[in-house]
Amino acid sequence: MTLEPDIRSEWLERISWIRLMDRLAETALIHPDRSDFQQFCFQWTQLNQGSLQIDSVDSEILTAMGARWFQSASVPQKHCLLKTWTQYFAALARYHTPHLTLQTIGQYETMLEELGGSLFQVLPFLSAQHRQFVRAFGALDQFYNTLRDLREDAERNICYLPSDLLDAFGVSRAAIVQLHAVETPGYRPMMQFWLEHNLPQLHRAASDLIGATDLHESWQILRDWSLYRYRRIEQVFRECNFDYVQFPHLYWAQVKQELPVLMAQLRDQPLVVPSQSLACCC
Repeated sequence: MTLEPDIRSEWLERISWIRLMDRLAETALIHPDRSDFQQFCFQWTQLNQGSLQIDSVDSEILTAMGARWFQSASVPQKHCLLKTWTQYFAALARYHTPHLTLQTIGQYETMLEELGGSLFQVLPFLSAQHRQFVRAFGALDQFYNTLRDLREDAERNICYLPSDLLDAFGVSRAAIVQLHAVETPGYRPMMQFWLEHNLPQLHRAASDLIGATDLHESWQILRDWSLYRYRRIEQVFRECNFDYVQFPHLYWAQVKQELPVLMAQLRDQPLVVPSQSLACCC
């Protein structure tokens, strides 16, 4: 499936904006003394109030965002776009904070929806109906991202697994971030429960978008590619017996092996892989 240049262009433009926000939020997490992210969010508010200073930092990107949505969009569409982007900014701020601890599975699921769900809702070429469905698909995407990045996050002293899950299986947050949780007797039963109990619920919630037959062609590409990626993450995670320390080496080796074939398939398609953790499309 080949996409028209204007469709490719809008996807790439939108993804560049998302990646900018992700980069600023990541920088704020690593360097709390820097205010770039907060400044951008403030300027976003100025943009929506019609008072953006032309010489402000990132004003070129913000002006482009305004031209794309607020000068050409209808009033209902403008309201929807404003709401979804504001939700995404708020989620980035909420979940990119030092020492973040999620106490319950419910809080974890809220994070998936607010962070992954709002991200997918800001993407282009969604009907009003599909924009509702895609929030659950974005939550599913975020689950797989946190599973894939469990070691990477742990090395930054981050563990998104909720406390009630860890406590139920006798696994400590310290063991996760210190990379020796696999030695804990309850670790593998915990991950098996996580994948066999919670994950199917997320798949069921996303079934409307997964089974949709009237998606925009670019969304068909994104959905099918994402589902393939999810299967690969879960397959490798199970094959290494849930060992999150060894997983990245095995996973990225498989990605590297598959990449030439996948890139050949995607050569005439846009890079419709928006998530901050999908910068390498995998």
